[in-house]
Amino acid sequence: MSSTASPQLRAALTAVFACGVFSAAACASELTVALGSSFTTLDPYDANDTLSQNVAKSFYEGLFGFDASMKPVPVLAAGYAVSADGLNYTVTLREGVRFHDGTVFNAEAVKANFDRVTTPASHLKRDGLYSNIAKTEAVGPYTVKFTLKEPFSAFINQLAHPSAAMVCPSALADGKMLSRRPCGTGPYVLETYSPTSVLKVKKFDGYRIAGLPKLDGITWLPVPESSTRSAMLRTGEAQAAYPVPADQARAMESRGGVRIEASPSIIERIVSFNTLVKPFSDVRVRQALNYAVDKKEFCRVVFKDYADPAAGVMPAAVDYAVSFDPWPYDPKKARELLAEAGYPDGFSTTLWSAFNHSMGSKAVQLFSSSWPRSASASKSRRWKPVSALLGWKASAVRTRQACGCTTSAGLRPRAKRTGPCVLSWPKKVFLPVS
Repeated sequence: MSSTASPQLRAALTAVFACGVFSAAACASELTVALGSSFTTLDPYDANDTLSQNVAKSFYEGLFGFDASMKPVPVLAAGYAVSADGLNYTVTLREGVRFHDGTVFNAEAVKANFDRVTTPASHLKRDGLYSNIAKTEAVGPYTVKFTLKEPFSAFINQLAHPSAAMVCPSALADGKMLSRRPCGTGPYVLETYSPTSVLKVKKFDGYRIAGLPKLDGITWLPVPESSTRSAMLRTGEAQAAYPVPADQARAMESRGGVRIEASPSIIERIVSFNTLVKPFSDVRVRQALNYAVDKKEFCRVVFKDYADPAAGVMPAAVDYAVSFDPWPYDPKKARELLAEAGYPDGFSTTLWSAFNHSMGSKAVQLFSSSWPRSASASKSRRWKPVSALLGWKASAVRTRQACGCTTSAGLRPRAKRTGPCVLSWPKKVFLPVS
């Protein structure tokens, strides 16, 4: 296992341009949203980044989803039953639902989607989430049976993950095209798409819920520079922005016309190490880097106190999450551990960031300064088998995945999966295992 510490986001910051006093009628029929990063793919089963999966909800729906309190609720499913041994989940589907291409949503469509993600040859980034499914069967026109390799009580939560979207069977035939031409049952269909500049959707007239969606269209704009997102919001060029730069949040709200929404988050920011290579194969090095980071200062500088030091492998907002004391800030202890590990003069490595917005750059700079003589950190787009700074979303899908073997944001090679590298891995269960 490996570990170092980082903040757990206390608030997910979103800003919206006020359209009158709680009046939707005063708003335009179309919405422009400024986002902190560009999109990686529109294939929900092959997306590792949160923004791409959020945008994909325009096109896709799953069998289940999460409500505002993170409780699983039926979406395309009408209900489900579990066998006494916990190995079989039988899901009944909603009838009368059609995909964007006009075909009927049914059990065969569900089987086609899960057969694809559970087939190793598909090489999808989200395949690990569904590796516990032994087989998927269409046992009736609107009835699907999932057989698991072992009992897993949170399987419905697993099906509620945004990657478990129902894609048109016709679109599954060409995975490369699916990354650019989505087809699902969601409220919107694609109108314009350029991964680095714009994604525009328009209302799907055949949507299953009468009266929805309320908007005629949404334009998603990747705007990595935080100050530019803020300016677009102030001028009305964008009506919503995410994430809101923490250092500008209060100032934006004080000007009026903008409402900041801060809510408990289920996101933890983590540093991940490849524990198969030196120096990170030595637990003392990993512990040293954990001691070397002042987590409270990190929260203050990077997130302007819109974050808390992580206190567990799962964020507190996730059901059954257990909290422990965060790792203390002790640079003296860090240097001692490095010396014991054979690095009295430190070592050089590359710190790779999965985020290309300004807050990500600030985080990299802070880590670089927090690891004096222990790591020469820099931002790089080329993956090296050393360390990585990235985000991890704990959506209560599979606790055992978080505590088992994971890769750093799906980075290859697959055969060299490392242990979990959550920044707040509790000391009480931290063991120097390989």
